[in-house]
Amino acid sequence: MQNETVVFITGCSTGIGRELSKILINKGYTVVATARNVESLEDLPASLKLPLDVTQKESIHAAINEVISRFHKIDILVNNAGYSIRGALEEINVESAKSMFDVNVFGIVNMIQAVVPEMRKRRSGKIINIGSISGKFAQPINGAYCASKYAVEALSDALRLELCSHNIQVTVIEPGPIQTNFFKTLNDHSNELMTNPNSCYSVYYESDARLRNKQNLTDSKEAAKDICDIIVKRRLKSRYKVAVPFTYKMITHFPDTLKECLLKK
Repeated sequence: MQNETVVFITGCSTGIGRELSKILINKGYTVVATARNVESLEDLPASLKLPLDVTQKESIHAAINEVISRFHKIDILVNNAGYSIRGALEEINVESAKSMFDVNVFGIVNMIQAVVPEMRKRRSGKIINIGSISGKFAQPINGAYCASKYAVEALSDALRLELCSHNIQVTVIEPGPIQTNFFKTLNDHSNELMTNPNSCYSVYYESDARLRNKQNLTDSKEAAKDICDIIVKRRLKSRYKVAVPFTYKMITHFPDTLKECLLKK
C-alpha cells in the first residue's frame, strides 16, 4: 500500500542513504532518492531519482522544485550526504577540509534553507540530520571530521529551537562505525598523507590504520533499519545513537581527563 509521506534523502548512491531508501520504498513511502551522480541510482526503485549536489544551490533548487511540482510537499528531509578526510591538523590540506565542511555542514544548511519554507507552509515536517558519534568526542588525526560533526550537533539543536513553533521536528542521528563506502572514500582523500613514513605523526597514522582494520563494523542494512524506525516515530527525541559500540557510548560520558587519557593510548 502506497504511503503518501514524501521522504527526501540526500547521498543515496551508497551506504546508509541507499539502504534507507530501499527500506522506506518497501514500506510504501514516497521516496525521493538523490545523488551527485544520478546514474548510481539506476537500480533503486524510488518514486523519484534526482541529481543533487548539496554544495550547489542551483542543483538544490532544481531538485526541490521538481519534488514540489510532482508531489506538492516534502514531509521528511534526511540530510545524509557527507564524507571524511583524515590527518593531523598540522598536516591536512586546508582546501580539502573546506570542501568537506562544504558538504558535511554547509550542505545541510543549504538543504534546510530550501526545504523549510515548504514545510512551514504546511506547518508540518521532520528534518533528520545524519551526524556521527565522532560529533560527541574528538579523536587524534580525525579533528577536522569531528569538527564537522560537532557542527551538525549544534545546527540541529539551534534549528529545533527555531522551528518548534512551526511544528517542524528536528533530530540528529549519531551512528558509530558502519560497513559502507565511507572508509574507502576516506582512504581516497587521505591515503597519501597517512602513509607518509616521514611524517612526525606516522605513529598515529599507523595506529589508526590498525584500529580500523580490526574494527567491528555494523552492517549498513541493520543501521538503516534502526534509522527507519526512528524517523517514522510520531515524536522525535533530540538525538539518537545508532550502531555505537558500548566503549564509545561510555567515552561520551567520561570526564575530559579520563577521556583524553584513553584516547592518547
